Amino acid sequence: MAAEDVIENVLHNLVFWSFIILILGGLLAASWLFVRLAGVSSDDMSNLVEKLSLLGFPVGIVALITIGAGFLLWSTMENFMDEYPAFDLFSIFCLGILGLVLILRPIKDFRFGAFISLALGLLGAGVLVLVGAESVQLLAVVFIVIFLAIYLSIKIIEDLYLLIAEVLSSPLISVCVGILCIIQGILQFFGLSIGGIIALVLQG
Repeated sequence: MAAEDVIENVLHNLVFWSFIILILGGLLAASWLFVRLAGVSSDDMSNLVEKLSLLGFPVGIVALITIGAGFLLWSTMENFMDEYPAFDLFSIFCLGILGLVLILRPIKDFRFGAFISLALGLLGAGVLVLVGAESVQLLAVVFIVIFLAIYLSIKIIEDLYLLIAEVLSSPLISVCVGILCIIQGILQFFGLSIGGIIALVLQG
């Protein structure tokens, strides 16, 4: 089988099985609620939810990849909506918000600004060493200048990212997103969509 056929088959499978991604991802996003309803003690609940959030990370990545697969097929297939009638804009919205919730929850406290700045500062100093610089003072100055310049430049972006991550990873938002995606996934299994139902109600 040619590589193009394999890729196209993967894209079709992602879109076809997107309802499973929505249901599984929804269960993981709403894990706080289900763990609480299961009667797990408060001491064990946080640990269990944290472990489930790590499991949700790859599911979130797959959810975002599925959006890309849908757009690619949408742009190349004339009968896309006939073959996948439930994969509409509302499904894309659900997959997108679900992907963000599942990805940002386990890394909401990760400060990438300092990490990137440190890496680039060391890289700059390393380049000077490769070109023959031997002055420790010069290397230290270059490292500090690069580190501060990069860190201050992306600090605003990092603060915005942390704010969004904090909001989306809150139990209330996660549970609401999870339940919405579970409902959408179940409807998708039957070839329906919340968006389509809303459109019919507004028209009728």
